[in-house]
Amino acid sequence: MFRKILRISLVLIGSLIIYSSKGFAVDDPFIGYGSGGYNGKLMIFSIPGLESLKEISIGVDMHGVVSDGKDLFVVDKAQNILFVIDLSKSSVKKDIKLLYGFGPSSIAVSKDGKNVYIAGELSGKVAMVSIDSGKVVTVDLKPMPSSPNFITITPDGKYCLVSDYSNNRVLRISTSPFKLDREIKIRSPHGIAVTSDGKYALVSSKFSASLNIVDIKDFKVEKAIKTGAVPLNTVIDSKGAFAYQSQHGSSEIVKIDLAKKEIVGRFPVKYNPDNISISPDDKYLLSINKFSTGIYDKIYSNISDKGGIVTPQNMEVIEIASGKTIKQVAVSGDITDTIILSRGSVKDASLKGGGQFIKQGGKPDVSPKEGVKVSYMPADDRPPGIFDADDGAIEIRLKALSYIFAPNVVNVFKGDTVRFIITNIDEKSLYIDKPDVVHGFTINGFGKQTGVLLPRGVSAVMEFKADRKGSFDFYCSNFCGPVHHEMRGRLIVE
Repeated sequence: MFRKILRISLVLIGSLIIYSSKGFAVDDPFIGYGSGGYNGKLMIFSIPGLESLKEISIGVDMHGVVSDGKDLFVVDKAQNILFVIDLSKSSVKKDIKLLYGFGPSSIAVSKDGKNVYIAGELSGKVAMVSIDSGKVVTVDLKPMPSSPNFITITPDGKYCLVSDYSNNRVLRISTSPFKLDREIKIRSPHGIAVTSDGKYALVSSKFSASLNIVDIKDFKVEKAIKTGAVPLNTVIDSKGAFAYQSQHGSSEIVKIDLAKKEIVGRFPVKYNPDNISISPDDKYLLSINKFSTGIYDKIYSNISDKGGIVTPQNMEVIEIASGKTIKQVAVSGDITDTIILSRGSVKDASLKGGGQFIKQGGKPDVSPKEGVKVSYMPADDRPPGIFDADDGAIEIRLKALSYIFAPNVVNVFKGDTVRFIITNIDEKSLYIDKPDVVHGFTINGFGKQTGVLLPRGVSAVMEFKADRKGSFDFYCSNFCGPVHHEMRGRLIVE
């Protein structure tokens, strides 16, 4: 009898540390960190169980997430700020203001954690930031316009590699001295991963359907492998044996044998992946899927009492050995980047399981606003343009569609009360026949006054005072398709 009770007890104890048939884990071995995009949060979750452990409200539009093992680094694209997060406390310990209009989109960190390198997508600049002093040094990428939207650093720390989609090129920037070194032409480059030996960079080419293997020393393309439809991002396992590339158009992850330089596997995901990351033991792959059509349609209700359906994106964990999905959950916000760390390397005792990212009937999780009136109305069918309203405001009727704003240049005067009436008139996101394409609208420099979602069927109305002069980029702040990054315009306050 005693042996029977002991055997049952051991089984019950074991069940607490392994996964159920649904892939749920009570004590997962890894912790994931995600920059939440328009919800302004750092999102912390377990891997592979995908429990929400904590959400930290930081800014307006969070992008990039990297770590030196002691701290995390994330950037706010709307407010031009670099945040330093203490891993032991999961809290902001420092913030560093970047240049006016910088528009950060991606970051990399030196091994010693002393310098962070940032791609300024909206400004056409790349920055090196000293964490200790807060000093910011920049390199201008000519010719303009340039759009550096992805950055990584070589293992020896000598170079930053940057993709520039406006000029179809990848740049090699030396870190000492900090200057542009060389460039090569690659059509519509996006994510870049560097092999652990520092010999090769793997560059995704969105509209060439390929993975480009770049010899870093000679800085030339050694081979281009045709991989799939709209490849976006790439990760490499810890041994440097295999690379994995997200195929946004065909909704799959492609596995590439780096020694053979050929595709050896494909993992289907639901649907349209962008960012991917890999666990330190190479066992799990995390895919951030930008559309969840038909999977979580009941989780989000209307954005307002006027209508406007917003369905969530999702995260999906794949067991690499089998290629099978073991967990998939709906998430809030627009996760732009992720990193996976071993649980043992994170000392924060406040990270506890059991949480959910989204509850049924909840509203879209958008960062808080200041000094602005935001409301929704039935879809405005009037023509786009800039008009003088009867109440003295400047009324800007903006139409959003894949992948433009019309008008895309707006001129007002300092002191004007501006009223944006923005309408999503999309029917589908170019080749993506999705009913749930939602755009976003954020003005860099007016992030706390903007940052709204634009579902179909309603118009977002924002009213605020243009209280400072300058030229301010606005952009789509919710992933809407493969040319999402290029959906931009400009507010000029004279």
